[in-house]
Amino acid sequence: MESKTNNNKGTRIHKHLKKMGIGIILIALLTGLIIKLFHIEMIPTQKAFFKAFTMNGFILGLLFVAFAKEKIEDEMIAQMRLKAMAQTFITAVFYVIVKPFIDLVFRDPIQDVTGQFLVLFMLLGYLLNYHSQKFSNR
Repeated sequence: MESKTNNNKGTRIHKHLKKMGIGIILIALLTGLIIKLFHIEMIPTQKAFFKAFTMNGFILGLLFVAFAKEKIEDEMIAQMRLKAMAQTFITAVFYVIVKPFIDLVFRDPIQDVTGQFLVLFMLLGYLLNYHSQKFSNR
């Protein structure tokens, strides 16, 4: 019987792209801050474009940071990533289900959760969860 080893590298991207992700996050944040701080006047379509650009840039940067390889990518790191992803997914599903009830309790109009917000919530939650696990196991 032949033994098969799992040579699958997973969905990790090169570790140097983590720095690129941080750069994209900084560019997106600086763009948004400059527009806010200097009160740059824009027509509504420009405003919507720059809001989407800033949010999408932030999400893209977080995605690069979240899926970049670690210097040492072993089985323990893979387990921590999987656990963090599962916990974040469950939290996001719970949030989407519970949010309308919270809106009703506080008599706010019920609003749908946007896709951008949900992806941002999940990426930030994943990164916080993963890094808290990583540093607690040291």
